[in-house]
Amino acid sequence: MSQTHARETEDEAFAFGIVTDLHYADKPNAGSRYYRDSVAKLEQCVTTLNEKKLAFTIQGGDFIDKAPDKPTELRYLKTIRETFDEYKGEKHFVLGNHDLATLSKSEFLDNCGATISDSFYSFDKAGFHFVVLDANFLEGGKPYDSGNYNWTDTWIHSTQREWLADDLKLATDRKTIVFVHQNLHDEKDPHGIKNAPLTRTVLEEAGNVLAVFQGHDHRGAYKQINGIHYLVLKALVEGPALKNNSYGVVAIDTGNKISIDGFGRQADQSFE
Repeated sequence: MSQTHARETEDEAFAFGIVTDLHYADKPNAGSRYYRDSVAKLEQCVTTLNEKKLAFTIQGGDFIDKAPDKPTELRYLKTIRETFDEYKGEKHFVLGNHDLATLSKSEFLDNCGATISDSFYSFDKAGFHFVVLDANFLEGGKPYDSGNYNWTDTWIHSTQREWLADDLKLATDRKTIVFVHQNLHDEKDPHGIKNAPLTRTVLEEAGNVLAVFQGHDHRGAYKQINGIHYLVLKALVEGPALKNNSYGVVAIDTGNKISIDGFGRQADQSFE
């Protein structure tokens, strides 16, 4: 997997954008999920983020929703990608389970606008280290591919944990932020990664992880475990029209205080 450990200037102002669970699809709403409205919501999000001085923006998974076939799902992806492409800065993508309803991981990453082809990787910005994880694996280690999974059967396998431990050892001089779609803070919840304690142990033993940003549970959540903050962002797809938008700007100061400037249904929050 990719690793980039080139140091950036540590005195530059640092913030990044985050949005998750767009579930875009050209189909009628189902319950509280208004799939078609995700285009207008993302347009508003991109306009806001383009006005900020951001190091990057990350999309936290479930960029699209399920389609009846691969050509239709690729059309969904093309539509929402064209909107996200209006963001002028660097973009990163976390894989969500819905992204793989008819597509393989490589098919999604090749068509979503990602510049990195790996599903888990790390990068550095402004003296901080960032890790993108992929929990879209079945218990035996087989990757999610074209709908071959139950959404509650989600695991981070030993190969990825070993990579993570090695990656964090190379970044001991940098505070680290982790991104993952499914939830590491509660393996007993249906949204939780079933072997989450093993990954939490890796993060805790590294000693340099500040926070984990997650999606998947559309309600949002927060928990602190052994000094690491676990935040679940609220889903953009929930609710009709722009009044129900949801995204945020995350800022980290020199004292490692993390502040979320929330927009729409995403609340402001800070922790250190």
